[in-house]
Amino acid sequence: MKKSYVVLLVILGVILAAYGLCSFGCCKGPKLAVVDVQRIVNQAQPVVELRQDMQSKMSSLQEWVNNSNAAINKESSQEKKDKLAKQYQEELMQKQQAIQSDYAKKLQQLDAELTKIIEQTAAKEGCHVTFIKGSIAAGGIDITDKVLAKIAK
Repeated sequence: MKKSYVVLLVILGVILAAYGLCSFGCCKGPKLAVVDVQRIVNQAQPVVELRQDMQSKMSSLQEWVNNSNAAINKESSQEKKDKLAKQYQEELMQKQQAIQSDYAKKLQQLDAELTKIIEQTAAKEGCHVTFIKGSIAAGGIDITDKVLAKIAK
């Protein structure tokens, strides 16, 4: 019976050593990093620029809608108004889809870049795991400022 416990402990030690969690027979937990994603979203210049670009495009689209409605109202016959409204509705849908598609593409690229920077920063700090700040009660090395500094470059 005691032999099976020894074998189990040896196997456990090998597994921990393989993951870098145990050295010299003294186990220590993995280094944890935390990152304040909300702060990055609010402060990182590329995110701010993407948000401003989206707002600008939506304002332009609203202006286009207003101009389209004015053009429809200028028409004299209901038939012409209906035809023009249908045309503008189709055009509006295409414009909205283009804006949303472009935004989603840029957001995905930005997410990949931010994830890469977070991973590199955590690795440089020797951290094995990174959590979103607030998802753990306490502990971890806060790498938010270092991530923001890398994003600014």
